[in-house]
Amino acid sequence: MSNPGRKGPRSKDKRRGKLDNSEWLQFWRHGSVTTFERNGNPNYDGEIREFWERQFATLTPEARVADLATGNGAVALLAAEYSATRGKQFAIEALDKAAIKPERDAGGAEAARPWLGQVRFRGNAPNERTGLESGSVDLATSQYGFEYGDPAASAQEVMRILKPGGRIALITHHANSVVVREAREGLEQHRLCLEQERLLEKAGRVVKAMAGAGSAFERRLLRGDGKAEHLRRKLNASVDRVQQQAARFSDPGYGIGFILQGLSSVFAPRIEASQRRQTIRRLKESCAAYQRRMEDLLAATPSEGEFDRLLGCLRGAGIAVEGWFPLIYRGEALMGWAVTGNKPRQEAASSAME
Repeated sequence: MSNPGRKGPRSKDKRRGKLDNSEWLQFWRHGSVTTFERNGNPNYDGEIREFWERQFATLTPEARVADLATGNGAVALLAAEYSATRGKQFAIEALDKAAIKPERDAGGAEAARPWLGQVRFRGNAPNERTGLESGSVDLATSQYGFEYGDPAASAQEVMRILKPGGRIALITHHANSVVVREAREGLEQHRLCLEQERLLEKAGRVVKAMAGAGSAFERRLLRGDGKAEHLRRKLNASVDRVQQQAARFSDPGYGIGFILQGLSSVFAPRIEASQRRQTIRRLKESCAAYQRRMEDLLAATPSEGEFDRLLGCLRGAGIAVEGWFPLIYRGEALMGWAVTGNKPRQEAASSAME
């Protein structure tokens, strides 16, 4: 592992195509507690939960926790659960640059319901400008969020809000993690379907040809019409090629499965042409949103050198970095970098002497 220096990140932001606040808000409205929706919307478990519980175990019973870039509050909710089940009274702030409403959007998730009322959620509060009082926080946390902002400004803000002796704990993206790998695969599948094979474009042409055909399931997809039949065959040939390539992906459900299922809905029997067009439009919108989110994730993922600079930003702000290590989930899945540090207590003494 390379040795991080104190040098900050490049002055010019390397990221392109970042989601704006409204797009992040729309993303979090999917209702999942965690970054990616899972069956039943559970919160993080295994080694991820264990990492966070080790951080909570360092706190006094009435400690104040600030979770940055909280999204729908996964880490904040873990803190609330830990506090309630161990007789603590943590004061938990959950902040995000988007105008989040987890009480509305994640309230249906079983992992969230018991603990939502114990967290104070606040939107329009980016990492760089939390609005919290100086020297008021015992633990600042962030999972898959710190690296989306300006690391130097975010580190300065964390240093400002932490009490002397207060702690910071982060989980960031790792360039070789399963999360990043799945993002790359999902994008590749979407590009195969939408750019290489142009499935939705071809489906739109078939729907347009079907529009005036009348019933009997659109005259069996216009088999008697030479032009329409040609369009239908082109679409089917593209679908066949996509299905043949599905086996090369570890999980074709990230893109291929979703898009092919959407096409099945487009060509379901006994629906109006307008409904078919609306289904294609919604499918295009969903695919575009997914692609922007995955591109944003990949742009935020630090390379080894960028991760070193992120650690350098923490050090440059005056935070004592205690350690960092790859976080492995269930003994096999690399999930990201885990980082811990603290605001040295001697700063208070130094300030008092000035």
